[in-house]
Amino acid sequence: MTERPRVAGSTTIAPEVIETIIKMTACETKGVNRIFVNSSNSGIKLKIEDRVVNADVYVILDHRQNTLKVGKKLQNDISRAISETVGMEAGSINIHVEDFDFPAVEAKQ
Repeated sequence: MTERPRVAGSTTIAPEVIETIIKMTACETKGVNRIFVNSSNSGIKLKIEDRVVNADVYVILDHRQNTLKVGKKLQNDISRAISETVGMEAGSINIHVEDFDFPAVEAKQ
């Protein structure tokens, strides 16, 4: 049996894939209700340079959560997901809390 020589190459990850990984990670984090999306914001802004991913993540939190704890957990979880899933280094992961979700108040009759 003859062995074929290995050819060195590289894999390119589309920014949309990294964005999806970040969104899924954020939505799985306790305290995050959803990603903040509007007409001028997709909820995630990425800057990728030399295999380092910098991200701004815009979220809406549950009103009962500790904002600082959720933010730190998000930074940690997203950094880990970037390094473990796509094999890239996480740079600065900035969490922007855009709003809080409060339960709807029922109208008295």
